[in-house]
Amino acid sequence: MSMIKSRETFEVNDTFIRTAVQKYMLPSVIALIGTCVTTVANSMIVGNYVGIDGLSALNISNPIYFAYAAVGALIHVGASTNASLCIGRNEPHKADSYATLALWLSLVFSALLTAAGLLCFPQLINALGTANHMRPYVSDYAKILLIGGGSISFMYYPFNFLKADGRPRQGTYMFMLMFIFDLVFCFLFVIKWNMGMRGAALSLVLSTFAGDIYGLCLLYNKQAVFTYGKIIDFGGSVVRIVNTGSSMALNNLCNILKTIALNHIILKALSEEGLTVFAVIGTVNSFSNAVISGIAQTITPLVGVFYGERDNISIKTVVKEAIKKGVGVVLVMTVLTCICSKWIGAAFAASEVVMLEPAVIMLSLSFLPAMFNNLYIFYYFTTEKIGLANALTLLRNFVFIIAFAMCFVYWKAPQFIWLSFMVSELATLAAILIIAGTKCIRNKYLRGLLMLDCRYEETDRYLAFSVENTKEEASGAAKKISDFCKEKKMSQRTTMTISLAVEEMLLIIFDHCLSDIGKQYADVRIVRVGEKIILYMRCAGKLFDPIAYYRKRKEEAGSEVLMDDSLGIEMIIKRASEVVFSRTFGVNNLTIVIYERMEENK
Repeated sequence: MSMIKSRETFEVNDTFIRTAVQKYMLPSVIALIGTCVTTVANSMIVGNYVGIDGLSALNISNPIYFAYAAVGALIHVGASTNASLCIGRNEPHKADSYATLALWLSLVFSALLTAAGLLCFPQLINALGTANHMRPYVSDYAKILLIGGGSISFMYYPFNFLKADGRPRQGTYMFMLMFIFDLVFCFLFVIKWNMGMRGAALSLVLSTFAGDIYGLCLLYNKQAVFTYGKIIDFGGSVVRIVNTGSSMALNNLCNILKTIALNHIILKALSEEGLTVFAVIGTVNSFSNAVISGIAQTITPLVGVFYGERDNISIKTVVKEAIKKGVGVVLVMTVLTCICSKWIGAAFAASEVVMLEPAVIMLSLSFLPAMFNNLYIFYYFTTEKIGLANALTLLRNFVFIIAFAMCFVYWKAPQFIWLSFMVSELATLAAILIIAGTKCIRNKYLRGLLMLDCRYEETDRYLAFSVENTKEEASGAAKKISDFCKEKKMSQRTTMTISLAVEEMLLIIFDHCLSDIGKQYADVRIVRVGEKIILYMRCAGKLFDPIAYYRKRKEEAGSEVLMDDSLGIEMIIKRASEVVFSRTFGVNNLTIVIYERMEENK
């Protein structure tokens, strides 16, 4: 029975995956909007109470913010993604190790970045391309940003690990708190006490620090999956963190270089009025990127776990759902940005700048292709295609946009320089199509833009289907598994063990997880890797760990023979070489591993 035939015969119910995508997307988007809104609020208050020069100084100083964000993204996105992979591979101690290591790496590297920035402060101000009359504004803001920059790096820690912990909504609370504190501090420091750029910087740093502390309290509360523990394989873990997080760090590094380069190009082509437009455009683009990145980051913890489980069906469902929901959100954002382009300038006290309105409209055309590019880049680095993710990040966020900006200047059309954002996104999307197509041609087992390895499905070593929570369906599932094992010429003993495991465990799961919530489904998946047969069972509903349940019942029974449903669990534990339970995304996951040679010898 091939995978294709199995899919025609047995349907996989993807309700819980679609629910998980919904559960993760809204909090991710809101959380990233929260941190962006903090920056937007600062910009609007500075524009109205400090002036246009203050607004331009914020944009000139942005590379410092991006530098700390790069450190945070490199460490915490890399560590949390690897932790998700460890969860999918049933390695909880390694997941805890990544969480602990990320905490210390963030503190150390943020301190080094601050020390370097303060020691070389005059050179840093010059490197940012600061005009003489702007130096006081930039210096006041940049110095405080450097001193408190570690809070910016650290905010990635609770946010990303709360998502990996299956609690994405709590990450939004952290950023909501940051926004509230920022408004309070801006009112006090900038508006009431007239502290200018120093007040704006203090507001950003202190509000971020408050959010960090609150996020840390949320992460390590009674619900926590991750615990502070021993670091395993320090050197290897650091390499994997840097490798996985390099795409996000490179994205922030490109933002630094892009901002500096565009500042020079725009100043030369459009004078200081162009810099004011770029300051507003940069803020609007940061807001759109927060929404787009929130959509893309939805898939990271989900795909990480499913990739660790070799669950291609669930991976495709996650990406499909993210695209479906993301397109709707981004189209609405694009239309609203175009409609509101007249009022955006007024909000930043820049309504007299004539070129601002068309610039905002041109920028909005880049939002939809940017969503696709972000989503695929996040997918590629989550599925360990790091080189491809980094290449696309560099092309999209620096090489293409600078090249096209210079082209518009060379073509004597600097007023259209804002189209560089859209053209660079389209060029990146074309690169994805070409690279993925080429790789799929070269490797017969790779499929589509996701480049999923389908060797198990296409060599008939894979079967997946969903089972309704009834006794009859559980028996039917055991029969399907039995037929699959016989067709793959597994031994009679192995076939009996696997079919027994499926029926017994499904009945137990139905009774303890789904018995009182109506018509629900459990997913069953079997993969053969050499002599190893891996059986996966997954369902939503109430938390139920059959292994813990069995141990508790055995302890209570003492020397007596187990007679309830825990007897079935005991039979499976004795026959299988490994039985592992985990709870991820509010879903119970059970993995049963059987080695056919070992089974023959029992």
